Amino acid sequence: MKTELCNNIINQKVNNEENILVEITYANNKVKKYFEDYNKMKRKIPYEWVRTIKKHMDRLTAAECFGDFLKLGLGNPERLEGYRQIRYSLHVAPNARLIIEPDADQKTIMICTEIEVEGVSDYHGSKENWYIP
Repeated sequence: MKTELCNNIINQKVNNEENILVEITYANNKVKKYFEDYNKMKRKIPYEWVRTIKKHMDRLTAAECFGDFLKLGLGNPERLEGYRQIRYSLHVAPNARLIIEPDADQKTIMICTEIEVEGVSDYHGSKENWYIP
């Protein structure tokens, strides 16, 4: 049912000749600067993390909708609880996660085409530790 709904939306967009790729925005300018310059990011966090983050970002931007990305299961997407908006984490390293926030509610999460990058965080334990806020 969800796949069918996603495919219907995609077909409508193709028929309207709209760009179907997922649109990425950033929580703030600081996050945007790091995600637009991976060399700068390498000075802040380990190279292996940057490689993994770049792969996740490439896959997100290549997806037609967030549901397509979730179906791949890459990065072990995990929905985070306790936030007002829906948030997902993607595995970067044992305790580091790429935090993203789809612009959707539970009913539209699979067809969502807008995602906000919150940054890279370790949310394990008693508090969040942001590597890239």
